[in-house]
Amino acid sequence: MRFWLLVVAFLCIGCDYEIITPTPVINVNSTSTNTNTTQVDKSDTEATPTPPGGTVPPPAPGGVLPLPAYGEAVTLQLGAANATLVQKSCQTTDGAQAWAFMDLLIAGLRAAKGDSRWGYLCKDASCSTFGRDVVAYKAGATDLGIWIVDVLGNHCPGPGDSPTQVRWGVLPFETVRRWSATR
Repeated sequence: MRFWLLVVAFLCIGCDYEIITPTPVINVNSTSTNTNTTQVDKSDTEATPTPPGGTVPPPAPGGVLPLPAYGEAVTLQLGAANATLVQKSCQTTDGAQAWAFMDLLIAGLRAAKGDSRWGYLCKDASCSTFGRDVVAYKAGATDLGIWIVDVLGNHCPGPGDSPTQVRWGVLPFETVRRWSATR
């Protein structure tokens, strides 16, 4: 057995072997921070194509649109430009005017690419209560089937807590939660 190992070793010494390791690809322009701890395949979250005229076409029957890639940048930009509205966004303590940032954000997301699929997450079957710190993106042909994004971290902080922060936390795709264009 040693004889054959030596023969193979001597044959290998006389050969030119080149081992090539591929260089990893690193996207230095990515600023996305996923605050979701669930491991979910996000490979289908590429940008939604927008045809000329600014409207997003409906998905194919039974299909689902990906979450538009521009949403994070619009959210962070509007949050930075409207810090006072963000800090006064707790409906429990600030009342009805606390919806000002969420209303502005949803209007801004819709205006960014002429995409009217951005809206509010319905918290109940009748859509009379809405998520106060999340936006919803209608990805299907009906009001069911949505992407939900948590956009306000530490919403309604208590005494001694850090202030509310704008963020982009994509949650797993929901097939049975409802969406509404208005609240």
